[in-house]
Amino acid sequence: MKKQLFKLASLALAAVFAGVLSVATLAQGHPAEGTYTVASTSSEMGTINFVLVLKKNGDKWMGEIKDSPLPLTVTSTTVDAENNVAVVADAGGTAVEIKGKFDAGKIKGAWSAGDMKGTWEAAKKDAAMAAAPAAPAAGGGASAMAGLEGTYDAKVIADGQGELPMTLVIKSEGGKLKTEVPGGGDLNIVDIKVEGETITLVAQYQGQGPIMLPGKRATDGSMGGKWEFGGFTGTWSAKKK
Repeated sequence: MKKQLFKLASLALAAVFAGVLSVATLAQGHPAEGTYTVASTSSEMGTINFVLVLKKNGDKWMGEIKDSPLPLTVTSTTVDAENNVAVVADAGGTAVEIKGKFDAGKIKGAWSAGDMKGTWEAAKKDAAMAAAPAAPAAGGGASAMAGLEGTYDAKVIADGQGELPMTLVIKSEGGKLKTEVPGGGDLNIVDIKVEGETITLVAQYQGQGPIMLPGKRATDGSMGGKWEFGGFTGTWSAKKK
């Protein structure tokens, strides 16, 4: 009798232990799930950054792209048994295929959109924050952003095509620099990226892009540089009013 009771107790404990393990496994979720900071690079656009969110609901994967200079709507997301990630997004009628492999909190791979191709790398936000010490804001923090804020007379010149003058407004919202082109026409500046003295404007022409306009800030507060996109080249400049 004692042996039977002991055997039944052992089976009960084993069942409880297995149930606990199952619940814990479900709670952990898939290791590829999470929010990633992404750097995408190509010869046409340089480097652009955005946020990629991957979620799993049952057997179905869902993806979302945020903070992209060019609006991207995810239409399909898959992660296979070998942790190969495939995301397809719509960019104003153009399909963007983003493929990579998840490993140890990072994803690396390649992307294509029509004739354009490039590479991309992503790191989980929580992992990146845990591994890296706190750093000052790009461009020297609040004082550097305050120095960039203002209204500029700007123009973009396309070699052999002419120039597009505009008024460019740079302002700070929520600790981040924002751009605005009041009464903008075909060309619009949708974002600005600052790394030290290097400044990159992110432009769209007739809604197409992003077009990266890299440059530097001069001691007098003006900015400018050279750009190339889709076989076209030119320069840009901006001087505070």
